[in-house]
Amino acid sequence: MNTHNEIYLFLLGKSDKGLEIITNIFYKQLYSSFYISLKKNEEDLFMEFMVKLFEKRNDLLNKFENQDNGLPSYIRTMVKNFLNDYIRSMSKKPLDNVYINKSTDESYKTEDTFIDTSKNPSIIIEEIEAKRFMEILEKNISEEDFKIICYLTKEKNEKEKMKEKLFKDISKDTLYKRIERLKKKLRKLADDYSFSEGAVELYLKKLLPNKCKKVER
Repeated sequence: MNTHNEIYLFLLGKSDKGLEIITNIFYKQLYSSFYISLKKNEEDLFMEFMVKLFEKRNDLLNKFENQDNGLPSYIRTMVKNFLNDYIRSMSKKPLDNVYINKSTDESYKTEDTFIDTSKNPSIIIEEIEAKRFMEILEKNISEEDFKIICYLTKEKNEKEKMKEKLFKDISKDTLYKRIERLKKKLRKLADDYSFSEGAVELYLKKLLPNKCKKVER
């Protein structure tokens, strides 16, 4: 089996084996004596690494497009750098060393653990991209913008209730202009970061509702 090709195919959404290889590389490093102290956070760390890996997916596909080897060692180096950065961040923020069982927190369940690594690789790619899209939005748009996104995704009868609750102090024309500005901003973000339509739809369906609960309070 050509592990390089399998990883490349996984990044294209076409190989289950590629995900298995990346998973094995990650856990082999994590279980080494140097990083074993991080084992209690292994699932969180793995998914965080996968998100970072997919931030570089297009670069990796271009870099290794005409090569027959190199991806396994490159991924191994990425894992080491990722774990080293995590250890350094822990040393800078001592409170991060306190382990919290996030599985009991509803928002954590909704946003961080909905990715199932047993699924088809193309589905996994969309789920990871949806989480990335969520993180990009959190960094680039305001709470007021989120209110508008939530408003736009509501059913017709719920829209009227939300409009009365959150936008009663602004005119219809002002709301329309805000919506148009936000749509342009969202289209630019989707284009700049090359998010697929499926990833955006998955975000709207699976991750946005939890955010809406917060901004609608």
